[in-house]
Amino acid sequence: MKKLIIKYSIEFFVIVFSISVSFFVENLREENEKDNLRILVKQSLLEELILGNDFLKFRDIAFNSDLKAIELIVNEETLIDSIFSNVSPAGFSNPFMVARNFNPPSSVYNSLINDGNLNFIKSQDLKELIEETYVFYTELIQGWADGEQQIANKIKIYIMENYPEFYLKDIYTTTDFRIMSEFHKMVQKDIKLKAYLKAKTEPMMVKQSAFEQYKKSRNELIYALEESLK
Repeated sequence: MKKLIIKYSIEFFVIVFSISVSFFVENLREENEKDNLRILVKQSLLEELILGNDFLKFRDIAFNSDLKAIELIVNEETLIDSIFSNVSPAGFSNPFMVARNFNPPSSVYNSLINDGNLNFIKSQDLKELIEETYVFYTELIQGWADGEQQIANKIKIYIMENYPEFYLKDIYTTTDFRIMSEFHKMVQKDIKLKAYLKAKTEPMMVKQSAFEQYKKSRNELIYALEESLK
């Protein structure tokens, strides 16, 4: 009887031990998979941020030159050459009647949010930096760009109603010196048009300030991701 008890006890211990080891191995495997996924999530975000460098450089130049062009055109003493040189480098967009928006690369971030994989990141500080960069500052810039666009639309309608002949020309050009010169003369003669343009600079300045904060947050995020992957 005693031998049977010992025998069954050993068998029971072996079964329990085997089950425990199986659970332990499975937990290790799952944790390993999670660790690998955490690394993949961080690497993907880091690659997306770095790939956005060219977009940010272009936006930096564009935001600055757009604002400078409007500040110059409302000044009656400004030479048309100065205005023209500040509009042209901005690239394919007339800053007087349109607003330049801000849509940095975010497909990786959106995908991670949709499938829930962003939750694999443990660090709360890192999560807050990601939220700050991808959501808070991006939406802040976009919000002020929308406000700027509302004023730009009013400028366009005002020109349509008061200067229809001019509006029928290629007014969105950034390369036609004569059209730019004509617009400069119109602004100097029309105080309301000048006031509209001045009003457009207000959201542009806030947008530019928010953009600087975005860049700072983004650089901190890149550094944090690189450090966490070491």
